[in-house]
Amino acid sequence: MYPYFESKGRAIFVSHIRGSYSFPSHFHAYIEIPYCFSGMQQIKVGGKVYTIKSGEAIVIFPNTVHEYVKSHSGSENTECVSLICDTQILADTMPEITTKYAQNPLIPSYLISEDTVTAFKKMLTAHQEAELIGWAYIALSNLIPSLNLTELDRDCELPSKITRYIEENFQKPLTIKYIAKEFGYNPSYIAHIFCDRLQVPFRTYLGNVRSEYVASQIRTTDKSLTEIAYDAGYCSLNSFCRCFKKHFSQTPSQYKKKFQKEAVTK
Repeated sequence: MYPYFESKGRAIFVSHIRGSYSFPSHFHAYIEIPYCFSGMQQIKVGGKVYTIKSGEAIVIFPNTVHEYVKSHSGSENTECVSLICDTQILADTMPEITTKYAQNPLIPSYLISEDTVTAFKKMLTAHQEAELIGWAYIALSNLIPSLNLTELDRDCELPSKITRYIEENFQKPLTIKYIAKEFGYNPSYIAHIFCDRLQVPFRTYLGNVRSEYVASQIRTTDKSLTEIAYDAGYCSLNSFCRCFKKHFSQTPSQYKKKFQKEAVTK
């Protein structure tokens, strides 16, 4: 599913999580590394549920479906940091993060050095992107050798290429047939990639991408909802409202009113 983080467009950023956390199943073209300072956090990666405990980390490679699962017991003191990073800024020195994947992404505490722990702590107080990238290099250079990496086959790279293409061209009238022709594959195979490999139908994925764009436009512009809808690639206001409500559990009008109300009270 489309990356939901508010900071879309940045090459690297961190999330500081206190308490057990839940986040729906999704995927994106970034590498994501949750590290647990204390407590425990369950994360479902590629269909398997892992529990990271204090001192442990998980390396989630690009375009791997994953989900944060909230635990209702024994997780009151959970504190985690999650590094989310565009692989392009690391690929020159660590090309394996774009050509391989981890069969077992969990890294136990005994394989994580003090330097890596320090790097994760420093990420929380880093104010400059360059500083954050530096700490990410330290963390990744120590974590990657601990993983048993496997080479990607050609088709493993296809989901990343397709999702990047959609994120750059969602304002066009995209269809499965359009995507298939663009990449030289049968439409049924493209549909299979979305449903089986990415675990989300093509229409849902496209609708989520457009809905995120709509939400950002509502927050940052004075455009009317009708104008935003057509800018986002919708050809029908009904489908615009339906897709947005499915993604955000509220209509575009409700989202706009809520955002305006929150802006006034700040």
